[in-house]
Amino acid sequence: MKNLQLLALLFCYQIMLAQTNDYKITYKRFEGNHKRDAVLYVKENQPTVMQTIMASTTQLKIVKDTTYVDENGATVMKGFSGSTDYSKFPDEYMKVDPATNKIEMIKDINRKSFLVTDELNYTWKITTETKKIKDYTCYKATTTFRGNNFEAWFTPDIPINAGPWKWYGLPGLIVEATDTDKSEVYLLEKVEKLNEEIPFPSKNLSRINLKQYFEKEEEALNAMLAEYSNNNRGTTTTVKTLGRFGLERIYEWEENPNK
Repeated sequence: MKNLQLLALLFCYQIMLAQTNDYKITYKRFEGNHKRDAVLYVKENQPTVMQTIMASTTQLKIVKDTTYVDENGATVMKGFSGSTDYSKFPDEYMKVDPATNKIEMIKDINRKSFLVTDELNYTWKITTETKKIKDYTCYKATTTFRGNNFEAWFTPDIPINAGPWKWYGLPGLIVEATDTDKSEVYLLEKVEKLNEEIPFPSKNLSRINLKQYFEKEEEALNAMLAEYSNNNRGTTTTVKTLGRFGLERIYEWEENPNK
């Protein structure tokens, strides 16, 4: 009997050793008046991949002077009928390798996708603040990069170096994160074991760096703004005069033009 018990314990121990920290983690991503699902795929000893599912986009019921809520509960800009069909937009993908600080993103300009490379290294300051999020004990950490300040709540209960967007490098899963202005907010929705292939459809995409991507995007946006101004006989507006929003406000090549 003792031998059987010992064999059973050894078998259970082998099962525990075979288990890996492979997770499928769903966040709710809040950006302005929109909410979307952002799914983080974590496979042990591999870069993480986050997929933002555009078809999951819902418009929040926030009424501003320039908007109204239609009979279906959708927030619509005055002068336009209906709301945007986000299912026609391509999903966004971001691959982050914490071991090398290298990032790859699949980004779209005028319905053409590019594989955009980036590299980022930063340091967190872990504070003594704690709170409960979905039954997890979480600790607050802060950091600063690219002209913005960020805060994240992570839990050692899930001991993996991962998080949404470009956040990583804490001793536990990041379950909530945002910047000071709450430009984007990520809130943990659920954690599941990973039982599928990790999506990252980068085959045959042109590879460009982040600076090249922004140059192409700025050119496309300025052309669109110029066309809009001409059609409406308004003052010509450019991306630079509009200013920059979002999580990243200033890039390395802007701080140091020689980069």
